[in-house]
Amino acid sequence: MSKGQNTLLKPVYGYLALGLLWVAVSVFADPVTSVKEASEIAQEAYGGQVVKAEEAEVDDAKVYVIRVVNEGRVRDVMIDPEDGSIINP
Repeated sequence: MSKGQNTLLKPVYGYLALGLLWVAVSVFADPVTSVKEASEIAQEAYGGQVVKAEEAEVDDAKVYVIRVVNEGRVRDVMIDPEDGSIINP
C-alpha cells in the first residue's frame, strides 16, 4: 500500500473504530429505564397509585412489573427497561 492510500484510509479506520465502540457500548450498556422511571411511566399511562414495582424475567428478558391500583382495580404493567415502552396494557 502506498503512503497516499494509507493517508486516505486513516479517517476511515477512525470512523470504523468509533462505530465498533458504539455497538459495544449499546450491547453492554445499562438499561435506559430505572424502576422509578418505569413506575412513573405506568402511573402516567393508567393513573392511580403504584403499590409495587419490581424487576422480573419473562422469556429470558428483563422487564419491570409495576402494580397500579386505580379506583379499586389492580393492573400489572410490564415495562421494557431498554426503551421504557409498555409491553402489556
